[in-house]
Amino acid sequence: MLAPILAAGTPFAVLQRRGDDHVHLLGGEALELSELAEIPRNTGRGEPGVETFDTLSAIPFSQIRERGYAVHDDGAKILCLRIAEHRRVSRSEFIAALPEEPIELAGDIEYRPAREDFAGLIRAVIDEEIGNGEGANFVIPRAARAKIEGMSPEKAATIFGRIIRREYGAYWSFLFFDGRRYLIGATPERHLLVRGGTVRMNPISGTFRKRPEHASLETFKREFLDFLRNSKEIYELFMVVDEELKMMSRLCDEGGMIIGPLIKEMSNLVHTEYLLTGRSRLDLIDLLRGSMFAATVTGSPIESACRVIHKYEPGARRYYASALALLGREADGSEFLDSPIMIRTLEITAEGRAEIQAGATLVRDSEPEYEVQETESKAAAVLSGLTNASTRAAAPPLWPMLHGDDEVAEVLQARNQHLSHFWFLLQDADEDLVAALRDRSAVILDHEDDFCHMLAHMLQRMGCRAEVERHETFELERCDADLVVVGPGPGNPSDETCAKMRRGREIVERLLAEQRPFLAVCLGHQLLCRALGLEVIKKRNPYQGIQETIDFFGVKQRVGFYNTFAGKWERELPGVEVSCDAETREIHALRGPHYTGLQFHAESILTKYGYSILRDELLRLLPREEA
Repeated sequence: MLAPILAAGTPFAVLQRRGDDHVHLLGGEALELSELAEIPRNTGRGEPGVETFDTLSAIPFSQIRERGYAVHDDGAKILCLRIAEHRRVSRSEFIAALPEEPIELAGDIEYRPAREDFAGLIRAVIDEEIGNGEGANFVIPRAARAKIEGMSPEKAATIFGRIIRREYGAYWSFLFFDGRRYLIGATPERHLLVRGGTVRMNPISGTFRKRPEHASLETFKREFLDFLRNSKEIYELFMVVDEELKMMSRLCDEGGMIIGPLIKEMSNLVHTEYLLTGRSRLDLIDLLRGSMFAATVTGSPIESACRVIHKYEPGARRYYASALALLGREADGSEFLDSPIMIRTLEITAEGRAEIQAGATLVRDSEPEYEVQETESKAAAVLSGLTNASTRAAAPPLWPMLHGDDEVAEVLQARNQHLSHFWFLLQDADEDLVAALRDRSAVILDHEDDFCHMLAHMLQRMGCRAEVERHETFELERCDADLVVVGPGPGNPSDETCAKMRRGREIVERLLAEQRPFLAVCLGHQLLCRALGLEVIKKRNPYQGIQETIDFFGVKQRVGFYNTFAGKWERELPGVEVSCDAETREIHALRGPHYTGLQFHAESILTKYGYSILRDELLRLLPREEA
């Protein structure tokens, strides 16, 4: 079965997808491409009534340049297999045919950066980037490197066999060979699945490390419940859900919803995840380009995260944290895209130089030593394919012991209790329409944070005609929208050397002078505070991905904050109503005669009644004239 492919040394791929009873053996022509648009389509030899695979592509992380983001580019190409041969075999038949070659390493597995250096890098990112408002979280990887003696296709198949025998719960397990390098992995996370106009994403975050003591149900349940209740793990997942909702709002114009939280168990780790689903009319390649790359492997906001990655990582990520992309056709002939995130993946050259990268998600309260250990735990399952550990039987799954447990179900469901109801329900335009806002127009200024697209999505569901425009190109004198939304974004609002901040404050000052209706959110709110002559301070503890209960003009509201800076209320302003913290005097919201400023994100899943807050503020700012 495998012997002819391995002996030929020609390009091939082997993959097993979650929910698929078969292992797929693929052969064909290897292509090196520069742009996503060059990926061939509708090329496979299909059988009537059967799913057809056309191409399988490994996309380098540097491809994010197609979105205009900063990135180290070492010239890595899109590796595309134009599929000419496709054989489906059972998993048991495939495993029985796998070779078992001895794997010998020339020396030990070596991590770079070293533990102490990586811990120092983590502290720098937390202090200098999160601490200065550049983002809510960032993903920084470590690399584990080794040299395999006498590398060959048979050894690659042996390594893949060791992984696939031990690993369970993977979204994809795969072996990809383009003639010069092998990509071998078992990734837990779906990046993007598009079938029949339905788009699905699976943000995963939160990691529970399995230990021998967890063979005891009592010990496992106690420690697993502690993990599920851990606020850092909870809000880390909420942040990546918010970030991928930004993508879904930009790509899916017909609405969507969140499902979960769900549990994802693998051989060494247990993760928490949500399922995001939406509808889109965009082309598959446009969806793939617009989704590069997941917040779980970059950080948020993604544009700012790419700048931080470029600043702190010494070189290119190559194929780590990007995606594989399988393009094909359904039995009815319609195109589909199935794309996993390329993590837990070994890249091995034909000469045997092997590397795997594993990332740590850094938030304001990350502990460097814990994050260092997490990178090694994530890499361990794949690295086992290079060591004698792979010959030991995989530990049995733990989650079935607690699946259906009342206490666990209650703790999981409690996570959603104070989240936005809007995003957990299908957004039916007829139900969400607000008659008084129908056909009113809004332009939302994008200050490098795709929260602006979640705002646009909410406004559109209300019946508004909402468009997003980049801050660099916006011209107020040519804007005839009923409402301007000065949107959120990273950075220090008091930095006079930053063109974005100077331009944003100028726009706010003109909106005030011309008495035009406007809404200012997060960074926009801080620029409004400065334009009103109020001090904007750096918070002692950044509020990045934090939910707080505030007094919102006399009403208690649970709202989500992503801010390092805040306006301070120290003097009265005529005609201005304020919501602020009673002790710190940090401003949560402002209301003037023709404007509203919100420091929190009404569009975030962390704001329970965000839809109602936005609706009521728009009704106040855009009153209908009496007939």
